[in-house]
Amino acid sequence: MSGLPLPTRLALLCFLVLPAACATSHTDTLRAAAPRLVKPSPLSGGRVRLSFEPIAFDPALETLSVEEAQSVLTVFHAAVLAERPEIRVLPSSGLRLLNEADGQGWERHLRERFLSRFGSALLPLPETWAHSRLYEALKRSPHYMGPGVRAAARELFSSPVFLTSVCLSVAVYLGAWLNPEPFFSKAFAVTLTAALALTVGMIEVANLALACLRLYRESEAARSEKELETASEHFGKSVGGTMLRVLVMVASMGVAKTAPTVPPGGLGALLGPPSYAVEGGLAVEAAATARVVADGSLILGGVAAGEAAARMCGGLALCATELSTRYGPPHTRSNPPHNETIEEELAAREAAGHSQLRKNKAQVDAKNRPRFDSESADGPRFRRPDASSLRPDGVRHNTNYVSNVRDLKRELAAFEAMQRADPKAIHELYLLDGTLVRRYVPAGVKFP
Repeated sequence: MSGLPLPTRLALLCFLVLPAACATSHTDTLRAAAPRLVKPSPLSGGRVRLSFEPIAFDPALETLSVEEAQSVLTVFHAAVLAERPEIRVLPSSGLRLLNEADGQGWERHLRERFLSRFGSALLPLPETWAHSRLYEALKRSPHYMGPGVRAAARELFSSPVFLTSVCLSVAVYLGAWLNPEPFFSKAFAVTLTAALALTVGMIEVANLALACLRLYRESEAARSEKELETASEHFGKSVGGTMLRVLVMVASMGVAKTAPTVPPGGLGALLGPPSYAVEGGLAVEAAATARVVADGSLILGGVAAGEAAARMCGGLALCATELSTRYGPPHTRSNPPHNETIEEELAAREAAGHSQLRKNKAQVDAKNRPRFDSESADGPRFRRPDASSLRPDGVRHNTNYVSNVRDLKRELAAFEAMQRADPKAIHELYLLDGTLVRRYVPAGVKFP
């Protein structure tokens, strides 16, 4: 090029630079305006194929600040500690866990959470990750990352809880990418794969998976400090801002209470608005499957798309129709958010030490004896609190939720009937968004 006349070189330079500049501007416009529509292609057996046209990366996602990393850890630790209140995390230069110094208790808890959501591990799980080569290589990797993410990655990887969750993500979820065409058969993993694909595209997700698997292979094969450092360097240099953000999402889903949605909530905000959308949305059913094929498309089975999904998801871009049943049968299959709210409420109470956890069962008093409303207009009848439990101080705590404000009059009548049936118990009525409608606390009882 140096032998060309100056005007020719300038013209060629403009020819090379302008398309790149236009691509960035076009990407920003796309992300700000609307995601690209992905049309599902029907396949045999009720499956659909989603094909993702590659788009230029979003520069705004290529950096991650220390403040964002600290917010991630705050949310992440809160999710873990909510179910394990005996653990405390101290935010110091090296985060330490108190009351479980050896780490086995909280690590076992994390392992159970990941396996319950994603299914059995596809790679071997060591007894403790802290002494594994993968853990050590990940811990060193921020040193080799770019300046836009290096400080944030150091902050994230200083937490043993977060770092262990990344290791579990590699072994339990990203391990599926070892296959030429990765296959997922657990509804939670299927939903996460679809959510990530719609948010950043299959290319970014696949790149992260391959980088993690290369790290796993090289670190496990390392027999010297130099080889382990080389594995860490390869991983660090391959991880940009977008990939680090996706890694945060995958790790956080192991401790999340609900399946991911699009647009993602909570930590999902790190990924920004979705790059792609399926018209009418996608509804992931309990028997869903996902296969990532070599051409970068995603084949989904056990899903509903278009108008059917819109009816099931209530306007959401992506939803999972699998209902939580840890505390009892589904409250109702026609209103999944109602069921999930009850499950989350009972999980929080169990973590707080409540006993006699009851989901949509006939009202009982503190001594577990049936209580019924003798003043009901249609004769004595039992009431069925959505969530009921016995507090550590021996007080029965009943809660009901209203999904639709049009049902408020009916629910208020039920609330008053519950209060009549057991005036010694705490009774509450909430909207699903958490707005308190009515609360009754017996005299002499302190409500926390």
